[in-house]
Amino acid sequence: MTVKVDRGAKVNEAVLEALKRPEKAPEASPAPSSPRGAQTWVGRVAQEHNVGLRNRITELEHERTHGFVVLKLDPKQIRSSEFANRHAWSLDGSDPELESLKASIRSQGQLEPIRVRVAPPGSGTEYEIVYGHRRHAAALALDAETDGGWPVLALLDAAAADIRDHVLKMYQENAARKDLSAFETGTMFANWLEQQVFANQTELGEAVNLSQGTVAKYLIVAGLPEALLAAFGSPLVVSLRWGEQLATALKERRAAVLEAAGRLRKVDPRPAPDEVLRSLLAAGVRPATRVGTVRTETLKLRGRTLYKIAPRGNGMQISFGSKLDPRIAKAAQEEVKDALTRFLAKRLKESDE
Repeated sequence: MTVKVDRGAKVNEAVLEALKRPEKAPEASPAPSSPRGAQTWVGRVAQEHNVGLRNRITELEHERTHGFVVLKLDPKQIRSSEFANRHAWSLDGSDPELESLKASIRSQGQLEPIRVRVAPPGSGTEYEIVYGHRRHAAALALDAETDGGWPVLALLDAAAADIRDHVLKMYQENAARKDLSAFETGTMFANWLEQQVFANQTELGEAVNLSQGTVAKYLIVAGLPEALLAAFGSPLVVSLRWGEQLATALKERRAAVLEAAGRLRKVDPRPAPDEVLRSLLAAGVRPATRVGTVRTETLKLRGRTLYKIAPRGNGMQISFGSKLDPRIAKAAQEEVKDALTRFLAKRLKESDE
């Protein structure tokens, strides 16, 4: 596909204005001053010029309608899509990566256009972003800092009027450039399902080439409570794997985990994300009871194990050697029971006296 650069806002405006006017029948030409059938050379040139201009306007509008023309647009006349998959943190001027992108566009120009579609009626802007929210944010910042403004290059995509086409192009473009965080992807998927762009998680997964289970993991991250995400400073640092761990901790010890999140949110400087995760997962977990070292005694005779004895709480465990005759082991058990009974009976009698 060959991409052509629009010749200017004036041509674009002229095309739009021409389309708004009803088609008229050609007016009668004034009577020529030259003899019937004759035409001056200047007249023929003017006629051919007018025909060529009309054809060019038709061609430009066809290209514009089908998304082949790169337009130079005022970034203020472009609104974010309701399906935007970039979190506000990614579009904030304090984000180092956005600042780097802005500096690159300022020095080298905008190397890749964003993609837009015509905005819905009543939206207050002319266009809506299909993809390129970060480039648009950079252009907006440059526009505010530059005398005379800073136009953004945008490819008009007529096909993106279809919502599913619109969201999938946005997803694919971001996947090919700067991967979305697990939270942004999960929020995007949740929005698609809420707006019924896809009927269910399985249909959504097939469209983006992900398993239903993976889609569910992204949705878990997006569904984590804001109070918990605030402990990390930014939800963008929460990985896909962490989402399941945190969801399990919330299910088992919700109050303790959220209480820990509130404390971590106030810590300054904020701990590293992995340290925050460990603290949240440990919240409300009872420390395991430490069991003292169990000493097992082994009694041998002529190299053969007779038995092993080890304390077990308020009792003991005796196990006979594997090479001991089972009949002897059985008799030994009876002897031990008898001896233990006599011993305990004697001690109880002494304590009662």
